[in-house]
Amino acid sequence: RDSSRSRRRLRCHWPRWTLVALATWIAVDQTRRHLIGPVDRPQPAVPFVLHFESSTGSSWLMELLGARPDACVVGFEPIDNITMSSPADHAARIRWLRTLWSPSATSVEAWESWQQQLLRASVFGQRHVIRTSLHRCSRQRARAFGLKARLSRLLSHPTSVPALAALMRGSGARMLRLSRRNRIKQAMAEYNRLHAGRGQFVAAATYTSNASRPRPASVHVHLDRFRQALRAVERSHRLSTRLLEALEGVAVLHIDYEDLLGDTERTMTAVANFLELQTAGLAPPATRLLKATPDHLCSAVKNYRQVCSAYLNTEYERFFDAPTGQCACGRS
Repeated sequence: RDSSRSRRRLRCHWPRWTLVALATWIAVDQTRRHLIGPVDRPQPAVPFVLHFESSTGSSWLMELLGARPDACVVGFEPIDNITMSSPADHAARIRWLRTLWSPSATSVEAWESWQQQLLRASVFGQRHVIRTSLHRCSRQRARAFGLKARLSRLLSHPTSVPALAALMRGSGARMLRLSRRNRIKQAMAEYNRLHAGRGQFVAAATYTSNASRPRPASVHVHLDRFRQALRAVERSHRLSTRLLEALEGVAVLHIDYEDLLGDTERTMTAVANFLELQTAGLAPPATRLLKATPDHLCSAVKNYRQVCSAYLNTEYERFFDAPTGQCACGRS
């Protein structure tokens, strides 16, 4: 009988002991947090890839992303090697992506081991760039892990794109798709790059002030070469669209170069939201690059009237500047 009473007494007092123990644990935990700060628990990684077309500002966008402490961006184009296009090469690309998108940040040792695995998987001639990029990544703060790549190359082998799609769906990887609305300006940028040796952007550090920055020079355009550049731009767009159609079930954010250039802060906020990155309390996006080409085609092309006239009454006519003043086309 005494034993039965003791058991009832224990059952009766057990909830009170639980509450006392819980209150003690909360008090100790709050004291510990006050003294040493929160426990370092890395958030789940957000894998991503920037799939881009030529002359759409991809390097600029990645530079803006790479300046964020919560993004680990691998430059330049770590898996783009045009001499490597076999099925085995595509399989190596997918293995590299799988490694990049599976970072381990639970400890310094695990972080360093992951970086070494990524370097060993790099067989595309970009190890120095990858090593430099990883050195800038923060183990404690990096949330999004990504790169830019011309993934349309994988269309050359029928099983590579399904393998990529499976990897992206399985890892939760997201795609930023960067394109350009004005195909004529895109082709002009390609023409400048291929035939005039000029890119769209220059390093801001080159100039000590805006006054020292030279005015962008115009170029004389050879029509046959320009037509080739325009065909290349259209082919790039078609391949990009084909790839996206094959990646069913993958989250995609579509970005236009015109929006990135015209409203950089708003566009980068949309990118941050898509990648689950911090948006509050950050300074406006800064860049080490400056636009090096004129905004208007009639200022960029010496023989503008000739080029414009060649595309009158075609689907491309709407991409030329409004026909007023010095921007008049061949109608007159």
